[in-house]
Amino acid sequence: MITSMIHSLIISLIATLIAFLLMVMPSYWGAYRSYRGKWLIEVLLLLPLVLPPTVVGYYLLQAFGAYGLFGKALNTFNFSIIFTLAGAILATTIIILPFMYQGLKSAFLSFDSTILDDALLTTNNPFKLLKYIIFPVSWPLILSTLLLCLCRALGEFGASLMVAGYIPGKTDTVATSIYFAIQQGNNSTALWLSLINIIFGLLILTILQLINRKN
Repeated sequence: MITSMIHSLIISLIATLIAFLLMVMPSYWGAYRSYRGKWLIEVLLLLPLVLPPTVVGYYLLQAFGAYGLFGKALNTFNFSIIFTLAGAILATTIIILPFMYQGLKSAFLSFDSTILDDALLTTNNPFKLLKYIIFPVSWPLILSTLLLCLCRALGEFGASLMVAGYIPGKTDTVATSIYFAIQQGNNSTALWLSLINIIFGLLILTILQLINRKN
C-alpha cells in the first residue's frame, strides 16, 4: 500500500511538471497570438480530453510497444517504457495536457490586457514577458491549475494501466491498487486507499479555496 502511494506521488508530480513545461509556450501563444492553423493545434492539444483514457493508452501501447515506431527506436538502446513507471508517467502526462493547456491559457487571460500592452512597448520577448509580467500577476490561477492537474494525475487509471500495467512493487498506483484490491475481494485495502485519496482531494480543494479567497 505504501509503495503504491509513493508511485502515485512520483508519477503525478513528474507528469504535472512535464505537462507544465510543455504547455507554457503553447498556452502563451494560444492566449496572445494569432497564427495559421491555431485552431488545429488547439484541437490536437484538447483531443485527449474527449477520448476515453483507455483509447489514449491503446495508441501509446501501439506506438511504444515492441513493434511500434517509438518502441523499436527505444529497443535499440535496450530500453522500454512498457510496464514501467516511465510508461505511467508518459500516459498520465498525455491525459493531463489538455487540462494544463486550458488552465494556463485562462490564467494568462485573467488580468488586464493593458498591462501586457504596456510591457510590449519595451520588449516582445515571450520569456521575459512570462517571467516579469504574466507569472507574477497570474500566479494564483497558475498554482490552481497545477494543483488540479496534480489531482487529475493522481486519479489516472485507464491509460496508465494500459501502458504500465499493474505489477505490485513496480508499477502499482493507488488507483490501480484500489481496482485490483476490489477484484481480489480485499475490501479493507480498497477502503483505506480510497480514504487516503479523499483526504488528499479535500486538502487540495481547501488550498484552492484559500487561494481564491486571497486572490
